Order: sequence, then C-alpha cells, then structure tokens
Amino acid sequence: MSPPGATPTIGTADLVQDLLRPAAYPWRPPTVDLITTHISWVFLAGDRVVKVKRPVAFGFVDHSTRERRHQSCQDEVRLNRRLTSNLYLGVVPIVRGEDGLRVDGSGPPVEWATLMRRLPATGMLDTLLAAGTAPADLAERLATRLLPFHRDGAGDCGATGWGAPAATFRVLTDNLDELRPFAGAVLAPGQLALVEQALRTFLADHRARLSERAATGWVRDGHGDLRAEHVCFEPDGTLQIFDCLEFNPAFRCADIASDLAFLLMDLERLGATAVAAALLARYRAAGVLLPDDLVRLYRAHRALVRAKVACLSIPSIGTGTGPGRDSQPSDRVDEAVTYVDLATAAALTIRPVLLVMTGLSGTGKSTVAQRLARALGASLLASDRVRKDLAGVAGAAPAAWGEGLYDARWTEATYRALFARAATALAAGQPVVLDATFLAPTQRQGAAAVAARAGGPLLLVETICDEATVAARLAARAARGDSPSDATLTTYQRQRAALAASPPPVPPGAVTVQVDTSAAGLITLDPVLAALVGAGVLHPSVPAHDADARDPAR
Repeated sequence: MSPPGATPTIGTADLVQDLLRPAAYPWRPPTVDLITTHISWVFLAGDRVVKVKRPVAFGFVDHSTRERRHQSCQDEVRLNRRLTSNLYLGVVPIVRGEDGLRVDGSGPPVEWATLMRRLPATGMLDTLLAAGTAPADLAERLATRLLPFHRDGAGDCGATGWGAPAATFRVLTDNLDELRPFAGAVLAPGQLALVEQALRTFLADHRARLSERAATGWVRDGHGDLRAEHVCFEPDGTLQIFDCLEFNPAFRCADIASDLAFLLMDLERLGATAVAAALLARYRAAGVLLPDDLVRLYRAHRALVRAKVACLSIPSIGTGTGPGRDSQPSDRVDEAVTYVDLATAAALTIRPVLLVMTGLSGTGKSTVAQRLARALGASLLASDRVRKDLAGVAGAAPAAWGEGLYDARWTEATYRALFARAATALAAGQPVVLDATFLAPTQRQGAAAVAARAGGPLLLVETICDEATVAARLAARAARGDSPSDATLTTYQRQRAALAASPPPVPPGAVTVQVDTSAAGLITLDPVLAALVGAGVLHPSVPAHDADARDPAR
C-alpha cells in the first residue's frame, strides 16, 4: 500500500498475473491470453488488446520509468493511426481497485496501456502466406497503401537530428555492436563478422551518397517495423498496417529504402519472393529512387535487427521472456540463425560457384544445403526431389539402398538431371548448391566437369555426425513424414561400410570442407564461408548497384 500522496506502484509479476484475470477489464472478456515480447506484454482480452510496456532499458529503448512508458503509449497511438483506421482506441490507465487491478478505471494510475481493437489472426499477412491464401494482387494492394504514406504521409526528417546521416550510421553500427555478444553462443562468429565488415565498409565508402539521400527527401518518418505480421487484411477487405516502431525516432526516421526493405526481406523469408520483386518494381515505376545496393544494405540491416530481437528473447542469453505464451528457446535460436543467413545473402558478393554436398544419409546434408542456399542466395537442387520428379512420384517410395527408385539406372538419371540444371543456373550467374550423397567417383567427376565448364571452383561440403544422432534424426524425420528422403538407418550403415571400403577420391582442384552437424553443437557455416572467401568467390562487400534500378527514367 502506497502512503498518502505517493505515486502508486506495483511489481511486474503482480501486474501480469492481475491482468490475466477477466475481471480486470470493464468489458469482461471470457478469457485473457498473454503474449510476451522483448519490450511489451500484450493481453488478448476478448475483442480487444491491451498492450503494456515492460520496464526494460536496452541500448535502443528506455522504458525504465512509468513516465517514459506513458509517453511511449501516447506515441504509439498517434503514429499508428497513420496507417490504420479505427484500430487504435487510445491510451488507458491501469488502476488499483478493491479486488485488484483494473484497466481504464478511476483513480491514480499504477501503469499505462495502449488499447486496441483486436484484429483477426487469420487475416495476418504471415498467416495468409503460410496458408497460400494471400490476395492474388498482394503487391499492388500493399503498394496502394504504402506508396502514398512513404511519399506524402511520412514526414521528411532528413534535416532533423534523427534523420541526419550520422544518426543513420549510428543506428546501423550500434545494431552491429549489440549483436556481437551473441557471436559464438547463438550466431556463427565468422559469418557475422563477414556481414559486419560488408556493412561497415559500405557505410564508410558511401557517406556522401547517403547524405545526398537525406538532403533530397528520401529520409522519412516511416513505420520502422514493417513486417508481414504487422499487416492484416480484415474480413471487409480493410488493410491495416499497424505496430509501428514508436519508442525510438532514430529507428523510424530512415531512408524509404530502409523502411521498405524490412517488408521485402520478410516477404522473401516467407517464400513470397515474387511479391517482394513486384512491390519493389511498383515503387520504382512510381518514381521512388531505390538503388539495388541500398536496398540490399537495408535488407541486411533489418534482418540483423530481427536476429538481435530473437537473441534477446532467449532466456539464458538475452533478457528472458517472463510468463506467457512465447516461442521455445530453440525456436528463437533458429529464428536468429535464419535472419543472419538472410543478412548474409543481402550483404555479401558471390560469384557463380558450385557447392556439392556429400556425406552419409541422415548426417544433415539437406539442413546444411538449405542454409547455404539461403545464406548465399543460391539455387538449391536436391537429388531426392529431382529423382521423384523424374519418376513422377509424389510421396514416399521406400526401397533399400541401390534398389527400386534408388537403383543404378535411376541414380544415374538423377545426377544427369542435377548436372544439367546446375549448368543452367551457373550460366545465369547464380551460385548452386547440389544436395545429394556424391559418394561415387563418377558423381564427383561429373560435378567437377560442370564446375570447370562454368569457369568456377568446385567446393565439396561433407557433413559428419555420430550414429546415435543420425538414428534419432532419421526416426524423427520418418515420424514427421515431411521429407522427400526415404533413407533409413540401414541406408546410413550400408553407405558407411561402402565408404570405408572404398573412399571416393576428391577431384583435382576441388576444395573440401567438413561441417559437424552433431546435436550437441551449433551448426555453423563458418568453414564453408571461409573456404569460399579463400577461393576468391565470396567477398564481404554489398554488390554494386544496377544503374537501371537507381533511376526509373532509364
């Protein structure tokens, strides 16, 4: 109990527990659910949402006092009304009543909250994309809503302290500094260092150009957190773009290329690459100058921002998540790794190169192959999928190694198709990852010939793992039924025996790398990336921009 005249206070654990009671809300929701983020508690209370700022102080946000949290709520409502309609209802006090805390009650506030109308979860853009039910004209609808905002609704802040080039540099470099403690524990240190070098070099080399962008009106007071989960299509077709970044104007005042790049990066993460390309093209056609290298810079930066948020949400490493519904720590680690891979693809320059996975079934070849393709922006060609495409088989086709769909005839046809598709992609200037076992000398020789004709090196990436982990991994994969592979533990054991009896030779000039995928350790791409740098095909530099992308008049 606070003394007379004192400002009432309450502990955070008590606040959270009290607001989980339906009786705390005047509209009496049937249930209350909690979502915890790194800076907020979000209470889903019936048809409304009550959002309370957590009393945290990071380098990028200071909610350490109630006054700061109150101001943040007010800013949240004011700024989010720019891209929403009838969604943000206002800022409400949380007061102490006779039976506990009450939202929007009478009396001295112990805390403040943002009150919102609850949007349908089924209308969120990330949900729609996952279900394959996003509007066919998604890019056009996004452009129709966002273009006027970026050109006219978002104020020009290039001449302000928040929008000055020095502030832009500080936002990007501070984020790099804040990520560094997670190197080794969550993120691969070598990979993170390459991305950091590319971004810092770009900033140093393009200071005058970024100053010109600010001076010519391309730095605007934008959304700041423009991601698919902050886009919602309501049942009546209303497009709501909500949850802008209100707590730090330095993050929100950014180049239009940066604000848009957040959404482009997120669309690509969710598999909507064509939508991202169409949206970018729509902006350029409307006269918005979006040089490709700037878009890539900001894609990398925004991906690293999300990687940092994921790391901060891992209880043993970041701030902890407290009570409530949230992802498991392993999910947050996977999320952080995914975002760093996306940042890598955006920030680094890579020449056409052929990366060939090799190793026994169940040792994690496909997992590493998928990550390499994501981190390098490479074409991924998997033998399991190509084999079944050739055979016209959609589901499982179990057979012993060397029999049925896996006999010599089908295997030879599969590798021929892999090599043909790889040659086409390499000729188009793309790096390629081939996901197969490549345990036979003829298979490796064929890959070497493809690489030689393309004029680039061959990199053999071998995955290794202990048998116990392989057995558990194959059993789990079979139970899920979500893999095109039909390999079993017997397959692994037969391959291991054959390999021990007759190890396949390494083609002349090929570079070999091992990646340990054992469950006990962090799977890192560092050895592969280091080999690519050493071979002269991967460079820590943002690719030079395309003049046509820079100037729509050309």
